[in-house]
Amino acid sequence: MKKVAFVCGENACRSQMAEAIYNSLAKYTRAESAGTNPADEINPLAVESMREAGIDLRGREPREFDFESINDYERIVSFGCIVKATFPGNERLEGRVVDRGSEREGNPVFPASSR
Repeated sequence: MKKVAFVCGENACRSQMAEAIYNSLAKYTRAESAGTNPADEINPLAVESMREAGIDLRGREPREFDFESINDYERIVSFGCIVKATFPGNERLEGRVVDRGSEREGNPVFPASSR
């Protein structure tokens, strides 16, 4: 089965959400997510937002991307410049989703009901 990887810095929000949404819709491929510098836990607001969308992220943990498995993926979608700088090669598909999942970034992407 073909695989897609969603990779961000911490694997605590955007990439976890992208993996879950992708896998809920995909029929012939599977997604995985990882981070280049994984956080200790998934952002609780991401868990709550996905729960409201009918997708359960409870029990999942951020994972580190295994660069030895890079050829296992048909596509790797990166979120952010931290990830972009760590991947070799010229061909990239970069998700242009602003990381607004923390208070320090302001204006979170999560619904008001999740805050």
